[in-house]
Amino acid sequence: MMQPDPWVTMPSTVVDLSGIPNAAGMSDEVAWWAQLLVDEYDAHSPHNQLLRRYYDGIVSVSDYGVGAEIENDQTCHWPAKAVDALADRITFNGFTMPAELDEALVDSLVRIEDENNLANSYNEHLTPKLLYGCMAATVTRNAAGRAVVRFHSAETFTAIPSPDGRDGVVAAGLAIARMEHTAWSRLAPVPTVVNLHLPGNVVEVRQVAAGQWVASDGATMETEPSLYVFKHDGTGTLNAFGRTRISRYVRTLTDDAIRCMWHMQISGAYYSIPKLILLNLLPEQYEAVIGDKFKYQLDRVIATEADESGESRTSIQQLSGNSPQPFVDELRALACQFSGATGVPLNSLGIVQDNPSSAEAIGAAREDICLIAKRDIKADRPVLRKVALAALSVQLNTTVERLLADHPELHELSARFDSPVLHSYGEVANFVTQVNSVRDGFGKTDYAARLLGVPDEELEAVKSDEVRAASAAAFNAIFAAPAGGAEE
Repeated sequence: MMQPDPWVTMPSTVVDLSGIPNAAGMSDEVAWWAQLLVDEYDAHSPHNQLLRRYYDGIVSVSDYGVGAEIENDQTCHWPAKAVDALADRITFNGFTMPAELDEALVDSLVRIEDENNLANSYNEHLTPKLLYGCMAATVTRNAAGRAVVRFHSAETFTAIPSPDGRDGVVAAGLAIARMEHTAWSRLAPVPTVVNLHLPGNVVEVRQVAAGQWVASDGATMETEPSLYVFKHDGTGTLNAFGRTRISRYVRTLTDDAIRCMWHMQISGAYYSIPKLILLNLLPEQYEAVIGDKFKYQLDRVIATEADESGESRTSIQQLSGNSPQPFVDELRALACQFSGATGVPLNSLGIVQDNPSSAEAIGAAREDICLIAKRDIKADRPVLRKVALAALSVQLNTTVERLLADHPELHELSARFDSPVLHSYGEVANFVTQVNSVRDGFGKTDYAARLLGVPDEELEAVKSDEVRAASAAAFNAIFAAPAGGAEE
């Protein structure tokens, strides 16, 4: 069989879920939910693709009637910066266990974190969360009875909001659990396993042939769907799943920036090769100039014919080029508007300030995006806790309600995040030093060491060395003879 050329652009992923409501073995009630979820996925797909194009920098804009043979190949990284700058400020580090929590439960939670790589998976999906406005986590049980937690972007999940508007909880959800190449789709991967998360049921739907699906029920003990949504910049029950960082206003400013850079490119070409004006050419001269564009470089020549009397003499004039400064000023103005809309500092958008900024000015420029990050962290903490409790209940073969009734200390379980304000090691070190100056001994705590980036396994080695050093100092203080002392 001939192998595909790896250097040729392959077809993109094909996501066709239209056959799911007609899957074999699916009840009428599940089919109703499936149709609702498939329609919801299809309704959002075009807008999600548009957002992805802006993030990848592959959008094109109109020229507003500017005629030029120079191709508009300009791109703009601002939409990606609006997403990544905020994602870089949010880092999930795991869960803080209550001190009185049973050791067996602690071991189970740690195992769930490790087996599902929870912290890294959450952090990796922050970018699509901010790109599309939301992401989701699903909790299922594998064949071995272990809890499986998977995060999804809006490209692989959709959901119906909870009717009572509770954060993180949905009425029903759909998640693409597996994408692969198949016998009927060798070049483009297609969804082969889709899970429908319904109250008390996780329906697994498998695509066994092109457009042919088979469904199987998976009863759960929970009365709520095991799909939990994390949203960005939610605005209440009417916008249950948040808003994208690449808003319409951001896209408009991006279009204007691309157009401005293209006009600057045209102006630069015009400026580097000043145009010539040939006045009063004879008819045969005019035809010769117009007929051979490459020879006479028509892109920089303007020619006019002689008047009817033929007495006018041919003359050559030159137009002076335009300065690019107006375009630079326009781009700076657009960047200022973009910075105000997203909280991304101007220097992150490639706009260099005339005077170097002080540390206070840099901190003030980052304040807006830090506040947005804090708001997202506050919103995500309870949802992460829901995910952890759901996974733990699956692991222990019980429900979240019973789990909390038997272990009320789990109410104190909380997600641990890095501070979005302390973004660099310099800022963290300065923070630890300042706190230690007013709270003696803070710099020697495990919390301060973790803030400074010391891993837990290395922290144990550091503490062991400190204990040995303290023991040696105590031994020397007790048994060493006084220096220069005289024997009585």
